[in-house]
Amino acid sequence: MKNKIPSMEHSATSQEKRNYEDQHNTFISNLRHAIDNDELSLHYQPRFHAITGKADTLEALVRWHRPGVGRYYPGVFIPDAEENGLIFSLDLWVFERCCKDLKHMQTTINPHTKIAINLSVLTCESIYYAQKIIEISKKHGVLLSDFEFEITENTHVRDIRKVVSFCETLKSYGAEFSLDDFGTGQSPLVNLNLLPANTVKIDHSFIHGIGNSKRCEIIIRSLVNMIKELNMQVVAEGIETNEQFWFMRDTGCDQLQGFLLCRPLGLNRIASSMLYTPEIKYSAI
Repeated sequence: MKNKIPSMEHSATSQEKRNYEDQHNTFISNLRHAIDNDELSLHYQPRFHAITGKADTLEALVRWHRPGVGRYYPGVFIPDAEENGLIFSLDLWVFERCCKDLKHMQTTINPHTKIAINLSVLTCESIYYAQKIIEISKKHGVLLSDFEFEITENTHVRDIRKVVSFCETLKSYGAEFSLDDFGTGQSPLVNLNLLPANTVKIDHSFIHGIGNSKRCEIIIRSLVNMIKELNMQVVAEGIETNEQFWFMRDTGCDQLQGFLLCRPLGLNRIASSMLYTPEIKYSAI
């Protein structure tokens, strides 16, 4: 009997592994089906100018609602999309939907609206997808100058030269680029030096330290000063409290984004009035 126990444990472990693999494969299959059959949706979160309170740029955030399961946020399925080769079709789906939504927003809400879109570094390493983005923009009659592509700091850049080529190709059509989640990646200063970005988004993990960590506040001030010296725009993401709002505003941040100001909204819930002033009535502390 003693000799059979390890075998039984091994059998149970193998079954658990098979169950996990089956569930994972089903998840990937469902995600592929959702992308191919237009079952995803976009929400938009405004970025407000720190002084005027006006918002011309909205960040597109993809959502996946599965009937009987619930809503999945990007952090749940983006890593799997990257690992299983689905990120390319997903990024193109998001861009094409944004093209359609941009025309609607510029016609009915604000003619100066711009959209910021998250792109995987994997997509940015292929000039083929730069050409696809150009083709899609022409198909829908929108200008790439009305788009800002956010390159996340969380994904390791395998070939910086390919990413630079991708960015320069789209910049020649007027597109702008930003570095997202700045300060959390493996080589943020290298990317800041080499990538042709116009804007830097300071990661929310730093913002949440405001009021709790003097060291964190010193780092934020240093980052803002450095970015401004490079003549780049600074965006603070994850603003959730008055204290964070006023600290980043007084530090010289150009744009602010977060739940305190406005939560992500579906296209049909965006009103022109909210793009000229944040939802909340904040007050100095």
